[in-house]
Amino acid sequence: MHHIRVGRMFILGIMYLILAACAVAWALSFDNHQLKAQLQWVSPLFMEINFFLMVIGFLINLRLFRTVCGNISKKTWIFVLLIAVGGMLITMFVAPQTHRIFYDEDIYLNVGQNIAELKRAGMCNDGENLYGQYTCRQMEYNKDPSGWPYLVSVLFRVTGPSHRVAYLLNNLVWGLSILVVFFTGFLLFEDESTGLFGALLFSFIPEGLRWANTTAAEPSAALFAGLALVSVILFAKHPGKRPLFLASALIPFAFQFRAESGMVALLAALVILLMAPGELLKERIHVFLLLIFLLALPHLVHLYAMRGEGWGAPDGVKFSLKYLNQNFPVNALFYLKNSRFPLLLTILFFAGLGMPMMKIKQAGGEAKTVIKFFAWKQKTILLSWFLAFWGIFLIFYAGSYNYGADVRFSLLSYIPLAVLAGFGASALGRWAGEKYDLKWVSTALVLLIFFWCFSFLPYIRAETQEAWGARADHRYAELMAQMLPPNSLVLTHNPNMFLLWGKNAAQASIATGTREHLKHLFGRYQGGVYFHYNFWCNVDDPLQQSFCKKILKRFDTEKVVSFKERDYTFVLYKLRRDTRNPK
Repeated sequence: MHHIRVGRMFILGIMYLILAACAVAWALSFDNHQLKAQLQWVSPLFMEINFFLMVIGFLINLRLFRTVCGNISKKTWIFVLLIAVGGMLITMFVAPQTHRIFYDEDIYLNVGQNIAELKRAGMCNDGENLYGQYTCRQMEYNKDPSGWPYLVSVLFRVTGPSHRVAYLLNNLVWGLSILVVFFTGFLLFEDESTGLFGALLFSFIPEGLRWANTTAAEPSAALFAGLALVSVILFAKHPGKRPLFLASALIPFAFQFRAESGMVALLAALVILLMAPGELLKERIHVFLLLIFLLALPHLVHLYAMRGEGWGAPDGVKFSLKYLNQNFPVNALFYLKNSRFPLLLTILFFAGLGMPMMKIKQAGGEAKTVIKFFAWKQKTILLSWFLAFWGIFLIFYAGSYNYGADVRFSLLSYIPLAVLAGFGASALGRWAGEKYDLKWVSTALVLLIFFWCFSFLPYIRAETQEAWGARADHRYAELMAQMLPPNSLVLTHNPNMFLLWGKNAAQASIATGTREHLKHLFGRYQGGVYFHYNFWCNVDDPLQQSFCKKILKRFDTEKVVSFKERDYTFVLYKLRRDTRNPK
């Protein structure tokens, strides 16, 4: 056991101070605009290094994985793989394939496109696709972390930019999350039944299935939080440098998906404290903490640079206890009303909190001893995990699960909730079997889960009218994109989606610029300059509407195609002549 020596402790302390000083110096030496410009290339560079280290971490732990997986029966393997594949098929073919948060999902994918093509993290406000080469003349660093766009970029390098590929990636994320639930339950409780029940319950969660067929960031945020904590659990149960290296690569990567994902670090510390406290006295864990700090450094600077972002909060106050009164009843009843979340899962969650597991020791022949295993450490980890990602949104201004499409925030709480519910289902079945000789209870619970969760299929299948105007805009814009001739430019409030479709696009505000710049645009794009009269031209937003009105007033236009959805009109115009400067 290599405990920390005083000399090495001093050296480690100096290294921590140097790294902290570098972070502070970087953050304070530049204004926010400069920091965002630097993060455009620093952030994807560090994520690239981090991703490579994760791959190495998985490879060097293959022997350990084989050892752990060797303790799982073939029958269980068949069941868990069927559950994972079944969950993926439900989200792919039952849940509608659509965006649910506009226009953030298009921004995520365009950031992924920029990382893949230009090695820069940002959304493009003026770009073109010319002869298979993508360029961006004006890029803006996005306020959201770039973890999900980076994952998308890895796939885009192979397939090219595509909405469909991003949907499939999130489908895969859902299937992997089901496996993470199983392994979390199996590793924590050393019980295959717990893992299987947890995976089955998780695979039917309605909002999880719906959001797994979008291109939102929350499914991957939940997955990588789960992967990071599973790797820490693996290290706690099988101490060694190799699993520790894997955990040290996964934890900082998990930070990069949402601002609150940093809570993974606190939960990882809790796992070590409860399951392997002796590791805190060893040198290796402090060395690898240094690696975590280094890999997370750009993300910490990102959070600093974005500290002044209002995010649409009233008076700029994003987090406050004053939001607790409005968020707590909604977010608590979400798990109890049985309308968007199965009440059965919540009941089993509370059963898991209160019930012990009954383990059998066979003494030979017919003799056996029943041992009650309460597993308070494991339950503390899971409960803390759930409360962290549920509780943080109680004090967030937009944290209500009824606020727009913000029910997606609930996805971050599902893995620990499902694992503990799986423990509850397994414990109930074993208790009924041992105490009352009701061996069929576990089978009955499986059938009850199927019966109960199938009742949510109509809800899972529904597209819903949430964001109907933006969804219609997106659908019609794709049809308009197909009508644009080669070497043309479309001016729009949402250039990201047109750039993903391989078109040249720029912000509509460019059309209100100088005569010289407009003359340059008309000369550069021989296929014509077009204006996309879109969602933002219809909504009651004076600033956004002003761009649309100025363009239609300034230019002679030719209507190419028009669509109508309820009281919204979507039009593609070809701009003919600048009436303000006809020459």
